[in-house]
Amino acid sequence: MLRSNDKRARQTPAAPQEGSPPRPPDADGRVGVDVQTAQRIVRDAVVQAMQREDKAVALVRAKADEARRRVARNNLLLGLGVVAALVAVAVAGVVAYRSRRAADALAREVGLGRAPAARPSGAIPEQVLSGRAIFEQNRLALYVMGYMADNRIGGCCSAFAIAPNQLATNAHCVRDCRARGGTPIVTQNDSMGKTRFRIVAMSAHPAYRSGQAGAGSPDVALLRIDGKAPRAVTLANDAELRAIGPGDDAYVIGFPGRLMDPLSPSATFLEGRIGRVTGLDGEATTPDRAVLIQHDAVTRGGNSGSPIFNQYGHVIGIHAAHIDDEDDVTIDGRKTKVTQSSPFRIGMRIDLLQGVPAP
Repeated sequence: MLRSNDKRARQTPAAPQEGSPPRPPDADGRVGVDVQTAQRIVRDAVVQAMQREDKAVALVRAKADEARRRVARNNLLLGLGVVAALVAVAVAGVVAYRSRRAADALAREVGLGRAPAARPSGAIPEQVLSGRAIFEQNRLALYVMGYMADNRIGGCCSAFAIAPNQLATNAHCVRDCRARGGTPIVTQNDSMGKTRFRIVAMSAHPAYRSGQAGAGSPDVALLRIDGKAPRAVTLANDAELRAIGPGDDAYVIGFPGRLMDPLSPSATFLEGRIGRVTGLDGEATTPDRAVLIQHDAVTRGGNSGSPIFNQYGHVIGIHAAHIDDEDDVTIDGRKTKVTQSSPFRIGMRIDLLQGVPAP
């Protein structure tokens, strides 16, 4: 009997089947759990923990994506704002520039921002002379400007004496005569070639720009000769110059084109009218700055440098150029420009000589 009891005591209780409910607690209150059940419990806990972690990661990722989208949206709005601001600044700059130009143009027209011009010196003469009287008084003050090379004398332009050893002409005449080479000379009108002087110095207006002969820049110059001119013209005073206006008589005396004889010059008298007076830019301005004289005396190439007289016999300007008309025509299927002479001529007001350095 004792052996039988011992044998029963040594028997190991059978393991419960997987999935069977846990054993009830023993006398000490402990619950019996087999290894498989414990593993399953641990596995379930790990899976649940991983699921919770995945949810947390997904939530964090969603929050990060939302934050990135918000930052991208804000950056886009900021970029659009910057572009709009730059466009606004550019538009404002263009508007301000145009407004400034318009204001400057208006100021020039009405004389704002500029010191008042000094009162003109001199007075308007009362005696009006005939064309013949003007010619006779000034014919010996006129000269052909030319050059001497190898005993050959050529002509370039007209010139006129304003002082015993000083003559006036155009700046482009100085340029052209220098290009001819030889010795620059002047030959007096109606002297049969007996009165001739060598030009020892030439000085053009410092603001003259080659290629803008007759308009756009002061086309005036001074010549210094090696002798004494027997006669000089009388220059108009400030009051006469500021009084120049459309309809005034204008007389040009010089040596036009084919009629120029550099050996024995004989001047040609031309009559016309003042068409308008403007600034060098061709725009209307105040009388003290209206130095571009438009006239219609029929001049030709050699008349460059000729004096322009008013009805009082005083020099108001120097003839500089004529304005040609250009028409687009088609000849034999080809487009070309045809230049036609117009009645419009340009003169430089005589007081522009004040800006020429003494030669």
